[in-house]
Amino acid sequence: MADKCLTYVKRQATFVFEGDTVCCRLCPCLETYSRKQCRLTGVFINDDRVTSQFCPLVDPQTGEVEGQFAM
Repeated sequence: MADKCLTYVKRQATFVFEGDTVCCRLCPCLETYSRKQCRLTGVFINDDRVTSQFCPLVDPQTGEVEGQFAM
């Protein structure tokens, strides 16, 4: 029984992007060791000039999720 997680806690963070440009290249969650990878989703990034389709970031003004397949 001690190996199981009994509760989950949700936390939010705020990321500031320059101007109107929201892309993986400017995101602090982009990991660039051997391949570009998102630290939030684990998805490998092919093109960092745009937002990944699995990006979980939410626009606070509109409430829309950046990625079209994010949950």
